[in-house]
Amino acid sequence: MLDAAWKQMVERLKEAGADAKISIEVQPNGRAKLNVEKLHALGEPKSLAWLRKRVEKMLPKIDLPDLLFEVHSWTGFLNAFVHLGDGKTRMNDLTTSVVALLVSAACNIGMTPVINPKIEALTRSRLVHVDQYCLRADTIAAANAALIEAQGKVPIVQHWGKGMLASVDGLRLVVPVRTIDAAPSPKYFAKKKGITWLNAINDQVIGIGQMVPGTPRDSLFHPGRAAEPGRRGEAGDGRHRQRLLLRHGLRHLQDARLPVLPAVQGP
Repeated sequence: MLDAAWKQMVERLKEAGADAKISIEVQPNGRAKLNVEKLHALGEPKSLAWLRKRVEKMLPKIDLPDLLFEVHSWTGFLNAFVHLGDGKTRMNDLTTSVVALLVSAACNIGMTPVINPKIEALTRSRLVHVDQYCLRADTIAAANAALIEAQGKVPIVQHWGKGMLASVDGLRLVVPVRTIDAAPSPKYFAKKKGITWLNAINDQVIGIGQMVPGTPRDSLFHPGRAAEPGRRGEAGDGRHRQRLLLRHGLRHLQDARLPVLPAVQGP
């Protein structure tokens, strides 16, 4: 097979002639060296420039809170942030308070920039109350479920992949106990040791997790697992995650993983 591949490449080089992007150079020691010419940037076609301008005109510049309110009008996801007590509230403009808190948390700007004493829904006392009693792990999970369900009804989503599109991210943690998985990494843990909790999602599965040593090469542990269609391995199990966290001396946080919609078959 390898010999056939080399012969095929030689034939194609002869066909390409001077336009070939690669060449084979025989060095003084008799060994062959493969030289590959650097690829140059291709010019943008007029159709791409037209499409970019068209898309920019279709996306108006609006504030982030306005975007959340518009998505709420499609999905009703803000209704999931119910009160801790009986699930009912007499507060007016509760959605305004929730949007302010979501923007505050998502942008990591704190509560002060979204406080407005002149608007009842944005006073400090109101936001503190809503943050304490309405923004919880279960309400966030319910809101995410509403968004996922609404997205699943968009026609184009039915043509998306079969679990082969994945995203992986990691959370680095310094561990307070001795464990076999902890590893030194001065860049992230100074003089201590740590681990990394890798979490992955693909277009069918959410919440694939794995605990790995907290070294700069931890990104090599997981991508293959995340891309497996329909993967719901033991590492994604809630009890398995809890055992891992307890073994490493870390506090177990309430599980707020997003629910997963069943895979949609393409046409």
